[in-house]
Parts: sequence; C-alpha cells; structure tokens
Amino acid sequence: MISVKKIFKYGIICEGEDGERSPIWLTVYSDMMTNLSLFFLMLFVFTRLDISKQEAIHNALGKTFVTPKKEQVLVDKKMVQKLKKFLAVKKEIGTTPTISVNETKIKITMEAPVLFDSGRADLKPGALSLLSGLAQIFKESASPIVVEGYTDNLSIHTDKYDSNWELSADRAYQVIRYFTENEKIDPIRLSAIGYGEYRPVCLNDTPENRAKNRRIEISIVRI
Repeated sequence: MISVKKIFKYGIICEGEDGERSPIWLTVYSDMMTNLSLFFLMLFVFTRLDISKQEAIHNALGKTFVTPKKEQVLVDKKMVQKLKKFLAVKKEIGTTPTISVNETKIKITMEAPVLFDSGRADLKPGALSLLSGLAQIFKESASPIVVEGYTDNLSIHTDKYDSNWELSADRAYQVIRYFTENEKIDPIRLSAIGYGEYRPVCLNDTPENRAKNRRIEISIVRI
C-alpha cells in the first residue's frame, strides 16, 4: 500500500511498503507516455481505414481546426460573387456550372458536355471563353487551384485511352494546360487529378445521371 509521505517544494515523494521513494514526475511521465501510445495507436488505426472514411475524418477535422483569415474570407466572398455573376450569363455553354463553398475550398462543377465531347479530352471551342473568364477571376487571388476530372462508368478503350482513369486525367490536364499556356496563370498554383469513374455523384443508371458524373471540378483552395 503506497501512502503520501512528504510534500516537498519540487513535488510529492511517495513511499511504498519497501520504503522505496518515487517522485511525482514519474507519474507525469507515465501519463505522457500513455497519451503518446494512444496517439500513435490512433494514427495506425486511421491508416487502416478505407479512403472514404479517411476523407470524412479529414473533413471533420478541417471544419474544426481550419479557420480562414478574416482578410481571406472577404477576398473569397468577392470571388464567389464574381464567379456567380460571370457564370449566370454564360448561356451558350448549355449546362450552367454550379458553385459550392465550404471551409476549405470554393468549388466550380462543370458537367458534360460543357468542356468536352464524349470520350474526348480536346477542349470544345465554346469552352475556351468560359475558361478564359474564370482565369481572369482566378488571377485576382494567389490561392492554389486544383482541377479534377471524372467520368461515368461506361468502359472506354481507344487508341489514345485504355481506361476512364486516363481520360479523366487528360481532361484535367488540358484545363491546367490552357490556364498556364493561354492565360499565364503561375503553374505552381495548379494541379490536376483524374478520378475516372470511381467517385460518382449519383448512380450511372440514366443518361442524365451519367452526364452529371462526367464532370470537371475546379477548386480554389482557401488559405
């Protein structure tokens, strides 16, 4: 049975039945090691989760700990207003792109056939004026820009593309290529990702839904 024997200026000295004394810092040290062990155990468990669960945790933590600076919030608000105003008058592109905003990014979603014809990654002539107008607004900020390509689940196998993954990646690349070569946006701000058919926003059960899944998403990362 351990009892408190003495209290000193630098801690508590405990004495056991055998007379051995242990300073209080050992208790603090053991608590710290326990917390560290639990922390690394949580990290290990996180790596064993599937991608969707990892993203859900990441987004939840982002909402908790990421708070954009006040000045950046004002810049982002003006950008969203300009984007909405610009996209509202682009009637010639057919489907109107949508804008969504959260704590981490401003996302513009463009469904088929706004930028590309089916099975192709060549920017349509009508898409150039759209991307040019977006680029002018993007130039007002220094935020990173992420372009993501998606397809439906209809298989593709051509001389140029063996899979939807390659097609979606090329489409995203063609967008950032236009931004860098034609609009002179700093390449360091840009990145392209192809997800193929693996992240649909709805079931691929109708032509309309497949068109929604064939999309390009341009995200302005909030910093």
